[in-house]
Amino acid sequence: PGYQPMENGYVELPNGSVFVAVLTPMPDITGEMVDWWFWWHPINSLRYKIWYPQAHFSTKLDADLEEYVRRKGPYRARYWNTTNYPVEDIGTGIDTLSITFIPPEDFGFDTKRFKESAVETVVCAKVGSIDKKLTQLAKMCHFVRRGSNGVEMRSRFWIGLDIQKKGLKADGLINTLINKPMVKKRLLPKGIGHAMAIHCAQEYSNLANMLPELFYNYKDS
Repeated sequence: PGYQPMENGYVELPNGSVFVAVLTPMPDITGEMVDWWFWWHPINSLRYKIWYPQAHFSTKLDADLEEYVRRKGPYRARYWNTTNYPVEDIGTGIDTLSITFIPPEDFGFDTKRFKESAVETVVCAKVGSIDKKLTQLAKMCHFVRRGSNGVEMRSRFWIGLDIQKKGLKADGLINTLINKPMVKKRLLPKGIGHAMAIHCAQEYSNLANMLPELFYNYKDS
């Protein structure tokens, strides 16, 4: 409940990681609509492109597309434990990412507390980079709770909190070294906190503007 001291901004931490927070009002939108979008948009790259044309270029799924489209039940459960491979530029150069969506419980949330705080959904993911051969570069969540008119999305990104190189043991020598503060500061793109904050604010403002019309016209497609 309530708000944190920083709801919009970023900070570079002493451990070399970067924390980003963005608050996006989303009038006339529900948590169900947000979950529908995260299930629906990766089916076709065009849907991903129209979300943010200047920065979104394509996306793929790790799931069988026919099976994915046929999934039933709550929209949120349809995209859980599925990985998207978007090609995008958050402002630090084009990268092919891996975004694995996981249930909020697996991310660390106590979902029993959601009802009392009017939480409608939380989108949680672990983010890697295919181009940089990183299975984990960041963690993120979009915390969506009911407001007076629609919902508000409180986005959080922990960039470089626990970097994992593909094919190597998490506690091995290489991964231990790249998680040293001075190495992280050299590894993470310069200005990534500012870039991510701007990108997220624009991206979800775009979604807030177009999601109601898309949902009501295409939710059964």
